[in-house]
Amino acid sequence: MKLKNKALFFTFLTIFSVLPILSKKKVITIFSHGIADTWKQVHGYVKSYKKQNIMYRNDRYLIHTPFISFNYPDAIDKFYRVNYNETSFGQENEIGRLNKAYMSAQSYCKNYCDIILWGLSRGASNVLIFAGLYKLNNVKAIVVESPYYTMSEVIESLMTKKGLSWLPLSYGETVTEFIFKRYLRSGWSPAKCLENIPKEIPILIICSEEDRLVPASTSINIYKKLVESGHKHTYIFVTGYGKHAAILQGPNGEQYQQVVNAFYKKYNLPYCATSAAQGESLLAFCQPQFV
Repeated sequence: MKLKNKALFFTFLTIFSVLPILSKKKVITIFSHGIADTWKQVHGYVKSYKKQNIMYRNDRYLIHTPFISFNYPDAIDKFYRVNYNETSFGQENEIGRLNKAYMSAQSYCKNYCDIILWGLSRGASNVLIFAGLYKLNNVKAIVVESPYYTMSEVIESLMTKKGLSWLPLSYGETVTEFIFKRYLRSGWSPAKCLENIPKEIPILIICSEEDRLVPASTSINIYKKLVESGHKHTYIFVTGYGKHAAILQGPNGEQYQQVVNAFYKKYNLPYCATSAAQGESLLAFCQPQFV
């Protein structure tokens, strides 16, 4: 099976698996995975999932609805985990794949469902780019973990950590374009799209000060830009601890779960009542003013 068809297979497989539930529920979540992972990354965010006929359950989970998860074009199951020829960090091939998942949800739900867009890292930034480029009539909320404002900020941070801050940023950009063949420093990024996201869509950003791949500062820049653009329903929860793509499993994971549920409750989306009640006071501090 070719990679492209395999990715679409996972998309449709997941849709079919939730169709019996869709007749009873009005909300569906589209999950957008990070780099060096696949559609299966969603398993860390749902209550339960099946793997090799064994059912697994998560004590901490954030998705309370049926979901669609899909593969980006660079997703592979090989040991090196990434098809570098297809990685673009939010350009046409990746955003087009996200749009296919969105259109699939529209088609199978016959516009009956409201949608939550959920993204992690690269997938989080792609969600923000997508929401700024496309008209999304039934998206009721966006939740993004560790999104970057621009890839340049990520590259600059990595260069600093490697002791290469004395080199010009353009050097890092050139190396990144060489490795990831479809990435363009001049291409789409959340920085270029945030102002176009409809202001009525609630947005929750989660990031960690311990994240060594996508620094919290770049996620904070997204929040700042959204607030500056008049997005009054934007929130950010900055945790002190939690490694990249593992904040939910870290020391502040329970608070993360509580904030998300309080956010869902505030905007009339499926939530855990106990967790939401515990998170309401935390959510109240998730609209800070940064200097």
